[in-house]
Amino acid sequence: MNNKWLVFSSSLTARQQALRVKVLRRLAAIGAVSLKNSLHLLPEGEGCREQLFWLAQEVEAEGGEAVVLECAGLGNVSEAEAQGLFRRARDADYAELEQEAAEVSARLAARTEDDAARREVRAFLRRAERRLAALREIDFFPSGRGAALRVALEDLVRRLEGRGQNDAPPACRPEDYTGRTWVTREHPYIDRLASFWLVRRRVDAGAALRFLAEGDAVARGAEFVSFDMPDANFTHRGELVTFEVLAQDFGLRDVAVRRLMGIVKAIDLAADLLEGSGEEGGMPAEARAVKDMLDGLIKISKDDAELLERAMLLFDALAATYNTTGE
Repeated sequence: MNNKWLVFSSSLTARQQALRVKVLRRLAAIGAVSLKNSLHLLPEGEGCREQLFWLAQEVEAEGGEAVVLECAGLGNVSEAEAQGLFRRARDADYAELEQEAAEVSARLAARTEDDAARREVRAFLRRAERRLAALREIDFFPSGRGAALRVALEDLVRRLEGRGQNDAPPACRPEDYTGRTWVTREHPYIDRLASFWLVRRRVDAGAALRFLAEGDAVARGAEFVSFDMPDANFTHRGELVTFEVLAQDFGLRDVAVRRLMGIVKAIDLAADLLEGSGEEGGMPAEARAVKDMLDGLIKISKDDAELLERAMLLFDALAATYNTTGE
């Protein structure tokens, strides 16, 4: 279903540069993105509408001109392109916080017993929590990067408190799933492929996989584990995609898994949004590159089994890069 949109436009003279800066900062703070020239965009909603109307009144009170328009479509800008503008803006914000978190984490690792370093981490975490909360408020079309950042901050808290990642027992234990056959729908895409990679690399290296054709009954029994399909053992849960659910339930929080969370979710969300539209949606550049590689693997693979083996190599390569470069 298409969103309704709010478009904000202001007209200011060259002498009103200070007001122009003030307006742009306010628009950025409420999550608006630049559409074209002096046009700024927000999804329709009571809170967004109030913010823009207040801003328009301030502009006019200081001698400028401003207008807020409500519209159901954006002309030659598609729904996917508009949502992509918001995802790229928020992902850039998250990336800044991720970089600072990585730097703080590295300093903590080098100076674990240093009280000054630990105070620095605590101060950063307080700032990061406030910043993350503010970003989540304006993350209108989440790509998953915010959720991955939340996991990274939680890990940093555990390290600061001297607790390991595995102190809290996960909901599922790998030993309870060893030697079982995992079952999912045929023609897998990003979430199913990445999820089974996670199973093979983090849960059971010898796990078998069976693809079910449309209309096939879901395999039941102690020897089977179903995923990413209706009524499966592991599937979407709330806003979490299957990859995220598996990582959460098995307590998998290493760097590679956290980085892949955002990529899998961004591609999966874009695929759901654009199913049948034939359009290319906006998504983070990293996710776009992985999607392009995956689409290429689908074209050169003769069947699902061959696609799976090639996708395993793709995720292995990404994981090796992420674990080498760190957070």
